[in-house]
Amino acid sequence: MNRVLVAMDDSREARDALEYALEQFPNATVYAAHVPEVANVSFDTSLGASMTDEAEDRAEDVLETATTIAGEHGRTIETELVFGHPAKAMVSYAEENNIDQIIVGSRGRNSVDRLLLGSVAETIIRRANCPVTVVR
Repeated sequence: MNRVLVAMDDSREARDALEYALEQFPNATVYAAHVPEVANVSFDTSLGASMTDEAEDRAEDVLETATTIAGEHGRTIETELVFGHPAKAMVSYAEENNIDQIIVGSRGRNSVDRLLLGSVAETIIRRANCPVTVVR
């Protein structure tokens, strides 16, 4: 594996997925990508996506946490902020960046996702053109 993508949000499952990627793929370039919540992002056809200050702060926190976790494992990672529906955005990012493996946590941020495998994880599994590992 040369390029591994970890779908990051502010959940424990996402942090576990990042730790798994760092441990299992010691020679890979690891990318941690975060999709801000749609409610905090506005889209303007001329400007693209823009975030509220709150969403920007939250996104920075998620990606800083990812960088810190990587540092604790003696690694550096690439962090990315991507826009759109979380699952579709992760799959598109993986395709556009020649990602070899996607790692996701088993559950998402909200209570509905916690009842299932995780709607984001499930959609990524169905749509990705590369292997997907779900970490519990």
